[in-house]
Amino acid sequence: MRKVLIVEDEPQIRSGLLGLALWQELGFEEAIGAEDGEEALEAVRLSPDVRVVVTDIRMERMSGLELIRRLQDEAGFSGKVVILSGYDDFQYARQAMNYGVVDFLLKPVDVAELKQVVVKALALLEREERRKMSLYLVEGAIPKLREELLQDLLERAPGPASEEQVRRQLTQYGIEWLADRRLVMLVLEADNLKAFAQMGYTEKERERVRFAIGNVLEHSLPEQADIAGDYVWLRSRPEGRWIVIFSAESARNSELLRRLREFKTLLIARLKQYVKASATAVISDEGDMAALPELYEEACRRLTQTKIYGETDEDADQEAPQTFRDVDVLTEPRALAELLKHGDEQDVREAMSLFPVMVREWGVEQLRDLHHRVFEWLLDVFEEARRAGWKREDWKKRPLLVWERIEALDTSEALQPLALDYLLQANAELQGESASRSQIFEKAKQFIDERFREPITVQTVAEHVYLSPEWLSTLFKKNAGMTFLDYLTHLRIEKAKELLQDVSLKIYQISGEVGYRDTVYFSKLFKRKVGCTPNEYRNLKGLGGDD
Repeated sequence: MRKVLIVEDEPQIRSGLLGLALWQELGFEEAIGAEDGEEALEAVRLSPDVRVVVTDIRMERMSGLELIRRLQDEAGFSGKVVILSGYDDFQYARQAMNYGVVDFLLKPVDVAELKQVVVKALALLEREERRKMSLYLVEGAIPKLREELLQDLLERAPGPASEEQVRRQLTQYGIEWLADRRLVMLVLEADNLKAFAQMGYTEKERERVRFAIGNVLEHSLPEQADIAGDYVWLRSRPEGRWIVIFSAESARNSELLRRLREFKTLLIARLKQYVKASATAVISDEGDMAALPELYEEACRRLTQTKIYGETDEDADQEAPQTFRDVDVLTEPRALAELLKHGDEQDVREAMSLFPVMVREWGVEQLRDLHHRVFEWLLDVFEEARRAGWKREDWKKRPLLVWERIEALDTSEALQPLALDYLLQANAELQGESASRSQIFEKAKQFIDERFREPITVQTVAEHVYLSPEWLSTLFKKNAGMTFLDYLTHLRIEKAKELLQDVSLKIYQISGEVGYRDTVYFSKLFKRKVGCTPNEYRNLKGLGGDD
């Protein structure tokens, strides 16, 4: 509500003006009095609702002219001033008009005339406020219009007919450099926002999280100005991604990309620290304005791949072969169910550490495909665990709950602990149903010790102890410190050493005795493991002998 301030050093005049009914008629909440300029300045500072000041032009401590000047310079007063003047103050009144005074009235004040002047002052205030509001709306619309233009440039390159118009718009919004420079973009997307809904966040609260992410980005960007130079950013809709387009001058391109990677890492760390939210960010290739749609499309593909597979070392050999298939325990539901039954918590955690490897082997391209694969994999593991004795069946009765928890997460990094949590629950509930891991290993070891002369395989032994080959291989690695094949080979070679002590036995006979039908292969294997051929071994032992 607006107020009026009466500044008059004569108490009777001041009191008379304060008591006028016109103030209420004109919508003033209150009429305040001040006997001099100093008091008036303090009143305006304390009451920002003062919109009209009616002041005498001549006062002892401070003139009306000085008051008007200080109201504008010191108090930031943007209202209107009406001057009260005597005949002898006409020159002062004219000078006051230079300060933007609405009008001046001669004493004694005519109430009707005063009302007319105050109405004029209020009309001027209303007109100025409308103008300010219009200007505010125009200025407020510029960021939105600029964002719409940038969104259009990301979706389609301007054709020859519209190129000149686009250039004019870029100049209007202060980003004309986009048209003539090489560009590179950073694309950022919040992770797992659907999971916030499952945690009870309303849509308004989730939007606050998005706003906070944009706020961290906006305040972090100026730190890159020294290396990145010009940049512009926007929030893409409806995806809700944040996109920053940087000027990429070729002379500084390698340095820019290095700094952008550092900035990306810093930004993600700050989001975790200040917003308690994770995000994924990627950097596009370089191109001109016409290439922005292609750059953005490729960046979005990288974003999806990063969410699925995590960050990759761009200089690493992506085709490096795996030498050991530990991941098979994870990819085979039966093997994993047996691990849940016979293994401990550490076994489960070690197996799940290979979750990113399994996801990479799936080779999925889209997040929805990742969700489906994880969902199907978990249900298959649950079914095998049920066959192994797991009693829980809520996952079978209400699989949609499992799906909703999976579908709310959009990175493999977030899906991994969710899957681990499910597996640890099953592992804890199956522990009482199973024989110990050492008991199963000893049973398998005994079978090998008795049958090593036969052409046995890991499949043969696994069937004997009612396990999958993958879990049996894991058992051997954990309990014997070597693979099943290494253990079998070691056992056969040690037995061959014993038999070589008997010089009546020929090498081909010993080869057959320890499970190798091919004598040549046996000799080569013996040399690889022992360092000499079977005959050389006999000679070293001073036994001699005959092949």
